[in-house]
Amino acid sequence: MDENKISSVKALLYDTDNDEVKRTIFQTEDQEILYVYAYNYNWDNGFDIPQTVLDNEKCDLSIALLIFYRADGLGYLEDKSDNANLPQWSSFIKRLYDSILTGKYQRGEIEFKVPLSKVQLFKLKKVITEEKNIFTENIEGKCLDIDL
Repeated sequence: MDENKISSVKALLYDTDNDEVKRTIFQTEDQEILYVYAYNYNWDNGFDIPQTVLDNEKCDLSIALLIFYRADGLGYLEDKSDNANLPQWSSFIKRLYDSILTGKYQRGEIEFKVPLSKVQLFKLKKVITEEKNIFTENIEGKCLDIDL
């Protein structure tokens, strides 16, 4: 990823108000920017911006899975009950889970490594069906795990 893209992602992360970030993210055509932004997103800022990333037509499966796991998707996979104490999270994670399973996001050129230990993967594979293996498979591609 070139320095200009890194600088623009840093500006979005640290120097731009949320409305401008949403507008820029919604309009971007660059999957690398979407991935690196999601990789570095501060979840204290809520679910609106990640939802904007997911709504971008350039969002691929690697980006969707990254956001899923960063939003505690593992907790949802292990126990699919709604969390009454966290209604916004429940709504967000369920919608994303369903979108991934129904094939809304296609595999792209960006790498995704499932962020689970061998023990977590083993336990998870015991409780999910084969069709849900999409959540336990790595995706080969360009590694963009860049900390900003």
